[in-house]
Amino acid sequence: MHVPAKTSQAIISALHAHLARILRQPETVERLTSQGWDVIGNTPQEFNAYVRAEIIKWADAVKQSGARAE
Repeated sequence: MHVPAKTSQAIISALHAHLARILRQPETVERLTSQGWDVIGNTPQEFNAYVRAEIIKWADAVKQSGARAE
């Protein structure tokens, strides 16, 4: 889940707590995995680090490919 950049840490923590509880429910895991999702449920900090790493990785891949936005 993404939120606007200046969302307070209190709101992020509350959202994380609710989503983590939902993602631990067996029926949620079953439904999501049956649709091809990987249920991870990491911390907001781990998710942020993952997204930042993906941006760097894919920006480099796009640069090397020579692809351009039109």
